[in-house]
Amino acid sequence: MDSALHTVGDIMTPNPVVVGPTNSVAKAIRLMRQHAIRRLPVVENGRLVGIVTSGDLRRITGLASILNDKSQDNFLWHHIPVVNVMSPNPITVAPTASASEVAAILIEHKIGGVPVLDGDELVGIITSTDLLRYMIRLESAVGRAT
Repeated sequence: MDSALHTVGDIMTPNPVVVGPTNSVAKAIRLMRQHAIRRLPVVENGRLVGIVTSGDLRRITGLASILNDKSQDNFLWHHIPVVNVMSPNPITVAPTASASEVAAILIEHKIGGVPVLDGDELVGIITSTDLLRYMIRLESAVGRAT
């Protein structure tokens, strides 16, 4: 890694796993467990319409942890659409934003990640974990350079 500052496009997770607004809470939980992720952009007709997080799903299901609690799925979760629990119109960033800009947004809004839009197209998601991995790579690069 060179010493130049990188943009969100360099740091983000591209092609995020998504869910539709009419998909069930059960499907959202299944996707989060399968991919070990804590947030899903909600996409309808190719457009970002919301985001659903593990916190949103914990509140509706009563589970302590969406990823770790393997208790039997409740029959009702298959009949509750994601649109009923998602946050509509989520905060987004462009792939050209800087890591520090995104970090400031996450801190200010007390959130763990945001979808990345290039115009109207969802191209990725950037999370606090992505930013921490970036910091580790920077530290390593600086250590090797000295």
